[in-house]
Amino acid sequence: MKNSILNISFLILILITIGCDKRDTLIYSLDSPYPISDDQFSIDTLISGFAVPYGLVFLSENDFLISDRVGKIFRFKNETLKEISGAPEVLTFKDPGLPMIVHGGLMDLSLHPNYPQVPWIYVAYFGKDERGKVARFKLINDEILDFENIFQTRTIGYYGNGMRIVWQDDSHFFLNIGASNYTTKEKPIMVSQDLNEDWGKIHRLNQDGSIPIDNPFIEGQSQNPTSIYSYGHRDVQSLILEPSTQILYGIEHGPKGGDELNQILPGKNYGWPIFTYGIHYDGQTVSLISEDSASKISVLPMHYWTVPTSDGGRAIAPSNAILVKNSSISDWNDHFLVTSLAFRRLLKYNPDTDETYGLKIEGRIRSLFQESDGNILLLVERNDLTRDNGMLVRVKKK
Repeated sequence: MKNSILNISFLILILITIGCDKRDTLIYSLDSPYPISDDQFSIDTLISGFAVPYGLVFLSENDFLISDRVGKIFRFKNETLKEISGAPEVLTFKDPGLPMIVHGGLMDLSLHPNYPQVPWIYVAYFGKDERGKVARFKLINDEILDFENIFQTRTIGYYGNGMRIVWQDDSHFFLNIGASNYTTKEKPIMVSQDLNEDWGKIHRLNQDGSIPIDNPFIEGQSQNPTSIYSYGHRDVQSLILEPSTQILYGIEHGPKGGDELNQILPGKNYGWPIFTYGIHYDGQTVSLISEDSASKISVLPMHYWTVPTSDGGRAIAPSNAILVKNSSISDWNDHFLVTSLAFRRLLKYNPDTDETYGLKIEGRIRSLFQESDGNILLLVERNDLTRDNGMLVRVKKK
């Protein structure tokens, strides 16, 4: 498809059906919950044809592999989109009132750090057997070969959500698996605190999926060590490893408000559902203890987002983020770019000033990536339930 530069005001309408008649298929973006930053950039649409595009890897220049949460993997090479064969079967969950995927599916893609010399491509997904999984495969002539599952959760669950892979080095990678259950103070669900469960955890694995011998020992584990690197997470949907400092960041969904930015430390408890800055969707309290008590037994977030409302606040629902360095758009350098599913807009957060801004980029953006030249790629979900018109777009200096 020939590239086309979009007028930002017409960038993309966005899919969401909360509060709308089920017959509606197109829903417009919401106003930004934060002041709009007047950054200058242009946007190219590279290709459309996706439902819920999720993961992307750079095979080479102008050659991308893209996963779609509905269970497909595409190759976009030299402006041509082609579905490749051999993708794993996945399980997806839909809320009875929402004709959209809310849990499960095919999620992240990742290349081995020494690719193509080490030809493994990694994929995270929620399997038909209701287990979170990581597999690796080789891509030969647009076909998946030598597919092998190298990790799966020890138990089945409904919680498979937001799985991302980030490499620590050429031998170890981190993996997050969510546990976004409907817990309240009166009826707490402690899956994320249970060290015999893999849900609601960040895991550290060897490149073959085995457990590193230097993983942290956490008091209460049934064996030493396990794949668990940190615990007490609700639904981490983004992992960011800052290369110069090796700091690992996690961006996490709260319930109704209380979305978090955390620095992830080995063996630490991040508190869910013992403490959260959010509340349950019906207004009930979730936290079991106070903030002061939580600070003594868990790691509190570096920052959290709750958009003030008359009924107790609203979440931004961050699906992905990057920490921008050496971008062609200088206003974004040293900022976190954060996608907001709830407001269907790209946000930027300045960790030095603790300020969040909205950007003039609208849409239910699922993932974003920085290219080697500093430009930013966005994967945007379809905005029409009757069409696969999700897009890959490039944002660059104007």
